[in-house]
Amino acid sequence: MDVTKPYLYYVDGRCYRRMAIKYPKYNDEIRNDDISQLNAENEICEGIEGVVITEETAESVSATLNIANSYFGYIVGRKKETKHRLEKETNTKITVPNQEERLPVTVKGETKYSVMSCARRIMMIVNAARLHQSFTHFLSIPFTASEIVTNFENFKDSVLKECSECNNICKDLFQNPNRLHLTVGTLVLMNENERKIARELLHQCKESVVLPILEKDLSNVSCRLHGIEIMNDDPANVNVLYGKVEFDSVEELDRFQQFVDIVCEHFEASGLLINKFEHVKLHVTLLNNVFQHGSDSEEMSDKIGDGETNKQRRVPFDARKILKLDSLP
Repeated sequence: MDVTKPYLYYVDGRCYRRMAIKYPKYNDEIRNDDISQLNAENEICEGIEGVVITEETAESVSATLNIANSYFGYIVGRKKETKHRLEKETNTKITVPNQEERLPVTVKGETKYSVMSCARRIMMIVNAARLHQSFTHFLSIPFTASEIVTNFENFKDSVLKECSECNNICKDLFQNPNRLHLTVGTLVLMNENERKIARELLHQCKESVVLPILEKDLSNVSCRLHGIEIMNDDPANVNVLYGKVEFDSVEELDRFQQFVDIVCEHFEASGLLINKFEHVKLHVTLLNNVFQHGSDSEEMSDKIGDGETNKQRRVPFDARKILKLDSLP
């Protein structure tokens, strides 16, 4: 029927149009639903990092999940509520070892779909719990060229000489000059299996990402530390002071930024690296008040500004006079 010339009906002096009726294609809808369900099942049954199918018969399927024991409590939940809910919703049986045992979590069910669905939800719980853990390792690019180290030591001497009367300024705030670095990303590696995965990722990243980009896009790029800045907005109460990374051109900056972002994304996909920002912040930490607690790593971490993962009380320092010096060449 031509929609511009519909059939007309006159009832009690009123004119009504009769529009074409579109009948649903029930067979097509059922078939599409079936396909969607099959696609969903195939997606869930695809391999999940850390999950191994150990038994698959006509009656049952079992899988093991290599999970650090520090996450067992999150899987079990208060009064075992989380564990029981997962078992009920996925029709599976979950076995969680004791904290002291170094054994995998086991999931058993009637179908592979139910087991892998449960395993995927458990891994989501683990990844969410990882956000609350302090960083254990970090990816970095060393900034330990002799000229940088010398300039940093001169900067340190100037600060201690000119700013010694400023609040909480002391030599313990300064980074070890031989450990100056640009942080690419921070990782939470809670057991040997996660450390093994991180090592494998690092080797993969070197071959597939780092070397090709260095040879093609960064062969003639050089950077330097020039100027200083703080992480927060109040120079009188500072946790982290860093050196700014500069390049000869915006193009070189963009290429380097893209490089570190790709490296970060390579590890982020594994779930071991937690990245809260769209881009890696290009900076080299010079002063950090977590160093006063004997930590020369970035577990606490200056990467997220004020180190929100730090469990110890941080004592801020007054950087107003340091910023006026700005004596880092």
